[in-house]
Amino acid sequence: MAIDYYNAGMNAYEAGKHKEAFEYLIQNESEAKCAFALGVMYYNGEGIERDFKKSTHYYTIAAEAGITPAQVSAGFAYANAMGVPQDFDKAAYYLLPASQAGEASAKITLAEIYAMGEAGGNRAEAAKLIREVLSYSNSEEAIDIYTKYELHKV
Repeated sequence: MAIDYYNAGMNAYEAGKHKEAFEYLIQNESEAKCAFALGVMYYNGEGIERDFKKSTHYYTIAAEAGITPAQVSAGFAYANAMGVPQDFDKAAYYLLPASQAGEASAKITLAEIYAMGEAGGNRAEAAKLIREVLSYSNSEEAIDIYTKYELHKV
């Protein structure tokens, strides 16, 4: 019987055995769930040295497989140059499907990219995204973006 590296890794992770978790997860690093878990571990420096370049690498693998939290993390990493060169087009590429899935944090980051006129976006699209978030949340981050870019004027 083959080892289920993801479940073994997550069991170790939840038990606080981060180095052991890493050893399991790295065995199947190209599998989306393992890749996402590795991205989180590298981002947080759990059981391994913190490394934003590696976290973004693993988030990207998982994002390409359609894992929504990985799309948010990869998009945020590219928007904020976390271990990779800043690239608003790549950020938007990952954030858009997460935004369409209803992820507020993806909508907020994507709105800021659009408000800056990046990734083919514009202030009207940014305002629409922020208004969507504010319709169900009092997110301070959304309010900050709304105010900073004067989206109330759009």
